[in-house]
Amino acid sequence: MTTHFKMIFTTCKDEAEARTLARALVEKKLAACVNILPNMGSIYMWEGEVAEATEAKLLIKTKSDKMNDVFLTIKELHSYEVPEIQVLEVSTGNLAYFNWMDEVLN
Repeated sequence: MTTHFKMIFTTCKDEAEARTLARALVEKKLAACVNILPNMGSIYMWEGEVAEATEAKLLIKTKSDKMNDVFLTIKELHSYEVPEIQVLEVSTGNLAYFNWMDEVLN
């Protein structure tokens, strides 16, 4: 079964920013659901140095045709100069859940 759904990942500086972004995406009907994983440790390169931070990860569940608006909303509301935006194709899953997503996102 092929689907028209995407899972988009981003990180935020803290849980408060993550909640603001998640709520905006759901209220605008750009995401059916956003999971927030708070207090995630991250180690990364930034401006030539190894940096370490505690962040919140967002798992954004959306449809393919809403993806660009999700990107724009993340960039608009995000505090990072270069926010993470990564997309995974959703190839299969619970048909009842996908029907719910279709209903919510229309």
